[in-house]
Amino acid sequence: MIEGYISTTGTPVLEIKVEGKREDITAEGILDTGFDGYLCLPISIAVSLGLELIKVVRTELANGTILEDELVFTGKVEWNGTLIEVDILLTKSEDILIGTSFLNGYSVNLDYQTKKVRIEKLA
Repeated sequence: MIEGYISTTGTPVLEIKVEGKREDITAEGILDTGFDGYLCLPISIAVSLGLELIKVVRTELANGTILEDELVFTGKVEWNGTLIEVDILLTKSEDILIGTSFLNGYSVNLDYQTKKVRIEKLA
């Protein structure tokens, strides 16, 4: 089971470990149900990790803005105790975004009364 918390602004937050070729980090990220990828990292963090560029894609943001030539990197992320290789996008924001691609085969519970986030693997 993965556990996190609801921040004072109402945002679901999880701790996530990311491994690159040069460095590893453990940081808090926002569970973003509007982001259908795996992970979006601030450029400053991605550079220090030494992530590998794997492709360039076209991306549409939630507000409808189209981003041409969006760089996609690869890195390893610990998810529910297992290290998996995932595609990572970069952002100019300082927020780490955890996307819904991680949630396939999982149940997500956001309890705003207790301020707890629980993600459980389905049988």
